[in-house]
Amino acid sequence: MRNKEIDRARLFIYNLLSLLFVESHVKSEMSKIKESLELLSINSFDDDVSEAAKTILQNIESSSNEELYNEYQELFLVPFGKFISLSASYYYEQREGGAMLLRVRNLLAKTKIRKDEAVFSAPEDHFGFIFTFTSYLIEQELQGELDEDLQKELFEAVINPFCDEIVHRMISSGTKLYSHVGAILGNFCNFERVYLDIAKIKAA
Repeated sequence: MRNKEIDRARLFIYNLLSLLFVESHVKSEMSKIKESLELLSINSFDDDVSEAAKTILQNIESSSNEELYNEYQELFLVPFGKFISLSASYYYEQREGGAMLLRVRNLLAKTKIRKDEAVFSAPEDHFGFIFTFTSYLIEQELQGELDEDLQKELFEAVINPFCDEIVHRMISSGTKLYSHVGAILGNFCNFERVYLDIAKIKAA
């Protein structure tokens, strides 16, 4: 049985993940990111998440607003060094634009939303877009605009299989900010599995 209060909290987390994983947001929405992290640090579903949010905020304050974007570039844009792919297709079949892209587009076709090319230059199976799409689906379900539980389908098919590997890579990067973002994402993925009653996929 879904709980609307919990769903509103989940919507907030997915909106924050969108802010942290979409390049244009990281580059120009620092005030929103700080505000959301502040709220998460004092109203979290888990103490570890609260501490991670506090640490990110402290590290931003001790460096500069550009530090988050610099780390984003280092981890997710520059294809060497600590590079971490944000393509679901990459984790599924080690190439871009594969089956996961089609899976997301098929779900997208069941809704009224379409990718805004001005905001999202990456394909639809980019995790920044996936988190944004998920927040839209939760919002539509809360408003009674969707009959199907598309959000659960999206999590089960596209987020759940690859979340742990991305989280491991982010935490292992040792970066001042995104290693802690990885901790938030990993904790939240575990919460989602329990809430949506979806099993964790064991590594082969």
